[in-house]
Amino acid sequence: MTDSFEGIIGQTSAVSTLRNAVSAPLPAYLFVGPAGCGARTAATRFAAELLAVGSQDPERHKRLAIAEEHPDFILFERNGPALSVDQAKEIVRVATTSPYESNKKVIFVEDVHLAPSSAPMILKVLEEPPPTTLFILTAEEIPVGITTIASRCATVEFDAISPEELFEQLVGSGTEQETASMIAAAANGSIDRAMLLASDETAIDRWNAWTELHSVLDGSGSAAAKAADRILVMIDAATAPLQNRQEQESQDLDERAERFGERGLGRRSLEDRHKRELRRLRTDELLMGMTALGNAVSKGIMNGSIDSLSGAKSLALVTSVAQDLRRNGNERLLMQRLFANLKI
Repeated sequence: MTDSFEGIIGQTSAVSTLRNAVSAPLPAYLFVGPAGCGARTAATRFAAELLAVGSQDPERHKRLAIAEEHPDFILFERNGPALSVDQAKEIVRVATTSPYESNKKVIFVEDVHLAPSSAPMILKVLEEPPPTTLFILTAEEIPVGITTIASRCATVEFDAISPEELFEQLVGSGTEQETASMIAAAANGSIDRAMLLASDETAIDRWNAWTELHSVLDGSGSAAAKAADRILVMIDAATAPLQNRQEQESQDLDERAERFGERGLGRRSLEDRHKRELRRLRTDELLMGMTALGNAVSKGIMNGSIDSLSGAKSLALVTSVAQDLRRNGNERLLMQRLFANLKI
């Protein structure tokens, strides 16, 4: 039988905890760890195992849950900077409905640390969940606004995936060592991001474009604008590998629906997931650029080509812009500001 947890790297302790919980799960779990640590992947794999328990066709339940297409695995992902009150109301409503195909349903709420205003609405259903409903929540941290929610959940800690672990995984899957080294640094601890970059032949070109910005930036607004536009054009083109994979997923969906007539495999839900993936890819691309740029500045400080004081200010600015990106800032304006003020 398929082991849903197979292939999750860098999370030995968390996976062990989840394996032991499958046979007698608690009503709610809170996965806490940095962005890209694999919490979302672990959540889908945990849900797959939970939904398969007691089923006459466990492999089917696992396959649908891992693809985020199971009718009893309901995903709530913030549409903007935070989970909205309307989404919280829908979580409460869905939690009280009966499962469709499994003997339970799993509700997955992502980025609950960004839900200070809507979190209180979710609290009551966590305190008194229906017997057939289980919750998996993820958060990068536990701010004061969600401490009560955290107290109602079993917390599972996730570690950042190290570049060394990513490097080993990439080399083991056939990536050349030089390319694997770049991707391990660029992926920001995300195995999904790392594998996507490994399938993208132009990833190194984008990485180099960021590291070579010193050759085109002169402190002027016009140079900063041109550099920002060039980077954005490259990011637009970087969606090709993901779109190819999504197109294949859509074709597979159509084939399964035609062959088996499976419920819960609506094209609309798949298209919504694809849109989320594209948004996430764009943010990941910009964060990769910030990593490449930060590395270039650090190397310049070390070899003396960049003044240490100016370099320190530039690194602080890169960090600030990276944080603004996570808050859905205007990409073009953020990069123009960054490129105009860098001292490299």
